[in-house]
Amino acid sequence: MNKALKSEHEKLSANHQKLIDATIESIAQRGLGDTTIAHVSSLAGVSQGYAHFRFKSKENLLISSLQFLSNEYMDSWNKIFDDKKLTPIDQLINIIENDFHPRIASRKKIAVWFSFYSEVKFIPAYQSICQDQDQIYFEQFKKVLSDLIKDYNKEDLNADEISETYLALVDGLWQKILFDRKNYSNEFCKKLIYNYFKNIFPNLSFKK
Repeated sequence: MNKALKSEHEKLSANHQKLIDATIESIAQRGLGDTTIAHVSSLAGVSQGYAHFRFKSKENLLISSLQFLSNEYMDSWNKIFDDKKLTPIDQLINIIENDFHPRIASRKKIAVWFSFYSEVKFIPAYQSICQDQDQIYFEQFKKVLSDLIKDYNKEDLNADEISETYLALVDGLWQKILFDRKNYSNEFCKKLIYNYFKNIFPNLSFKK
């Protein structure tokens, strides 16, 4: 690719990302219903014509933004499992740290996630993206717990039940971060999660 074409490609890619970022910002501020291509274009500083050309419709823009969030989360998640040196306890710690990292669990992104989840039963595309991610997350997390249970001879524990409980805890604490920031910081929520696992695995060291 020559320099001129490369420069133009980079410019288009930058404008694309600006529109995705602005869509996330708009949904967090206004919700899905009141987010429009016009408002998103204004926030992004990108022409409305380009936004229409690139995404064709508001719905495509919303789906692309949800897919971006899903990919961002899964990329951060996959890094944990790509590191073959990590033990199951290291994996668990990294999962908890990732789920409450400010880049992942910011109030803005949590608001957007919940906006889409509230619509999954009406929009098949939202449902597909969210459910696919949730299933992968659940299965991999259950594997980590199964390994811990085996390694520490805690056969009385059930990996499925603990996985379901953890997912429910994350959802509940993300809501607290969103609606009660004064009392529920990311660090405080992590502390609650660590205390939960210390009760289940009292002999484990959760040093980060």
